[in-house]
Amino acid sequence: MANTNVLQLRSSPKTSPRKRHVTKAAIIRRHAPAAGLGAVILVLLYLSLSHLAHGVQIVTGCEAWEGMAMAIGLDLLIVGLECAMVATAGTKAYKPVARFANPALVVAFMWSAGLNAFAFSAASAALWMAVTAASLGASIPALIYAGTRAWAALAISARA
Repeated sequence: MANTNVLQLRSSPKTSPRKRHVTKAAIIRRHAPAAGLGAVILVLLYLSLSHLAHGVQIVTGCEAWEGMAMAIGLDLLIVGLECAMVATAGTKAYKPVARFANPALVVAFMWSAGLNAFAFSAASAALWMAVTAASLGASIPALIYAGTRAWAALAISARA
């Protein structure tokens, strides 16, 4: 006798897994926030670099290229270290990176904020204008720091 309670399953032809088709519009939508924020950070970096270089030149009497090299070193160190901190968050590498990145960030941030504040306020004659200009100058590295932290997180999540 035949076993009537067993159903024979149809064998399905082997099919290749579907490849996800990603359109250019989807890629742009996914990366647009990071690109926009990155553009704003670049503008702030340009502003910071020019004033920071001017501040270094005023204080040290160095050549223009030396002031710009110092400015690039300080501000891009802030950006690079913060990107490293965000990229390694949640990994084994975070503690060793943070061990050296955090103190370097504090020092670079203080120098950048101080020299930007000095350069912004150097031409102010009135005290209230000097204080306002110094506050504006000191806030630029803080904006770069916060923007870089957000940008790195956006860029990483857009790639996922």
